Amino acid sequence: MADQELKDFGRSLVGWLKAFPRNTPRYVYERFPIIKWLPKYNRSWAIKDIIAGITVGLIVVPQGMSYAKVAALPVQHGLYSAYIGAIFYCFMGTSKDLTIGPTAVISLITGELVAELAGRLNPAEVASISCFVVGLMTMILGVFRLGIILDFFPTTVLVGYTTGAAVTIIIQQIPKWLGVPNINNRAPVYDIVINMFRHINTLSWLDLVVGLVSMLILVTIGLAVDRWGRGKFSIQMIKISRFFFVTVLATAVSYALNKNAPQDANGNIIPRISILKTVPSGLPSPAVPQLTMDLLSETAPKLAAIALALILEHIAIGKAFARKNRYQIDSNQELLALGLANVTASFFGAYAVTGSFSRSAVKFQCGVKSPFAGFVTGALVLLAIFFLTPIFFYIPDAALSAVIMVAVVTLVSPPSVFYQFFKVDLWDFLASQVALWVTIFVSVETGIAAGVGFTLVVLLFRIARPNLHVLRQLKERPDIFVDSSIGSTFDTVSAPHGILVFRMEEATTFPNTEALTIWVLDEVYKYTRFGGRVKSSTERLWSDDLELHIQNLRKVAHGHDSNITDDDLPTLRAVILDFSSVNNIDFTGLQGLFDLKEMLKDYAGVTDFPDTFFELHFAGVQSNVLRIMELSGITKPTEPSALQKVHTMDDIESASKPEKTEDEQSGSSSSSLDRKSQTNGTNPFLRDDTIVHLTIRDAIDAVLFRTSDDQPQSRISSSDEEDDTRSLNKGKIEIHHV
Repeated sequence: MADQELKDFGRSLVGWLKAFPRNTPRYVYERFPIIKWLPKYNRSWAIKDIIAGITVGLIVVPQGMSYAKVAALPVQHGLYSAYIGAIFYCFMGTSKDLTIGPTAVISLITGELVAELAGRLNPAEVASISCFVVGLMTMILGVFRLGIILDFFPTTVLVGYTTGAAVTIIIQQIPKWLGVPNINNRAPVYDIVINMFRHINTLSWLDLVVGLVSMLILVTIGLAVDRWGRGKFSIQMIKISRFFFVTVLATAVSYALNKNAPQDANGNIIPRISILKTVPSGLPSPAVPQLTMDLLSETAPKLAAIALALILEHIAIGKAFARKNRYQIDSNQELLALGLANVTASFFGAYAVTGSFSRSAVKFQCGVKSPFAGFVTGALVLLAIFFLTPIFFYIPDAALSAVIMVAVVTLVSPPSVFYQFFKVDLWDFLASQVALWVTIFVSVETGIAAGVGFTLVVLLFRIARPNLHVLRQLKERPDIFVDSSIGSTFDTVSAPHGILVFRMEEATTFPNTEALTIWVLDEVYKYTRFGGRVKSSTERLWSDDLELHIQNLRKVAHGHDSNITDDDLPTLRAVILDFSSVNNIDFTGLQGLFDLKEMLKDYAGVTDFPDTFFELHFAGVQSNVLRIMELSGITKPTEPSALQKVHTMDDIESASKPEKTEDEQSGSSSSSLDRKSQTNGTNPFLRDDTIVHLTIRDAIDAVLFRTSDDQPQSRISSSDEEDDTRSLNKGKIEIHHV
């Protein structure tokens, strides 16, 4: 199957390359989603988009500068990253909520790279090189549509990660919200909390009041609108615009408090509350990143870490908001947009950007309707760089922290969500908890990696130890077989004596072949008797403890007080493997089936008594698996005519409706004789001891038919004969004897 997928991918790639010249317009159309949605843009969306764009712009300016400091870069580089990323995503993004720009995680790793190259390259050059290389790597993934690697992010991990990231953001904002100075809010969460309590006596009461009042206004407006404004757009607009209104109001209050504030010896203002202060203006001249192969090889591990964190963070955020708003994002297009944005930004003094949780949450809360809000954000950042720096000078940090905290709290999943994971699947619950707590106490990128790594381990474990079931047939519907573990729910009966039916719910590949073999043998040991010759003590191997192993298995299956012996169990006549859930098989899996077949034949007694009847049957085999099995020789191509050996009563009654003469009846008997003779011919379906059937019922009927006709009576117990008769009657099977 994997080979076929590679061939299909190769053919599609070759076809795409051949058709590229004439498909260029269509390719451009698909790569720029703005061409699709802009003609359908509704004017009523504009207000929400503008408000969202302005609000995010007011947040990204101070955040961009602060993240630039985390990256050990001049603050203006954070603004350069903010406007380029926001504008580019407007043209190429597939999420209305996502906004890209500088983030804490990328800034932290970039800062490590700047420190590593200190003395050889200046910080601006390091930022440009990292942005270019990371963008190029991401763009290549998008161009070759390798977004499939991002499908390994299950919903539970995303929920845990988004909740952990939201909690981390909230905790990081608390010191500024309360006005506690000199707290490194990029430190681990526990350090932030400990240091905040250590310095609680140094808090600024004015900052505390501004932060608490801002929070109170935001929460009050949200609760009031939710209660009395449902379905009323004019009132909903108040909630949507609350972040902008609070930011403007807090800025006005800050200006009133600080306009007459004292100045230091250098003429700089000494603010009464914590504010942003001076924002540099102007754009740098475009410059080509100075990248060399030696530098690339030296920094490759760090650049790969930036690229990995960038992609994981961006796609995780995009999927989270897409799930909340019930739309889908194109992962490949997201990679292409993100990569091209970074490559372009590298020429204009920016460093690597990706999706931002906090700003995307603000955008979501503002009721954004399209990616156009990103253009507004980018335009506002440009205005800030050129003209509006005096306005942003007085924005209070406490108010911005309140805006961010209220915005991201919507991403915190309640305990009921995690309890639902626990009820559905323990492993899903544990995956969400790993992502949640590692994100909170270690770092965001480590939380994602830990969550995904945990789910991959669980996935491999499930492949290596798949669900295996003993099947029983419904009493009223002998053609339907169900898991024996739910026998109490349905009225079921076991398969005929000596016939065991198993189902495997996973591909038969190298991780689980041994487990399948051992499990099938153990089930055979429990419910059938050994048909071979019992070896003497001198013939046994020193390590032969099979007899004791079988006794223990039978005690577990039949009860510890039972004294089940071989005389109480039927002989093993056939094992039927339901392969309807097996979608792939590899060489190790095939070898395992060959080995299983030989071990079952030994247990049934075929090795010691060649005339003993035993067969291994398969039912419901999928076409791709059947092709591989036929190539391996474990089974042979089947012929439809082979099914003629078994006839249902309905078929016979239908065929006998017209009144028949004696000659016709005689012809019918002759036909039956011919069919009977076919069973002793060369048809591989009838004579080979490894057979494929469409259904389990067909397999059982074939075993019963072949046993009654081909098996010497001396090798069949009377109980088995009676059981065969009952089963044939239940299945309405008529066997023609001569």
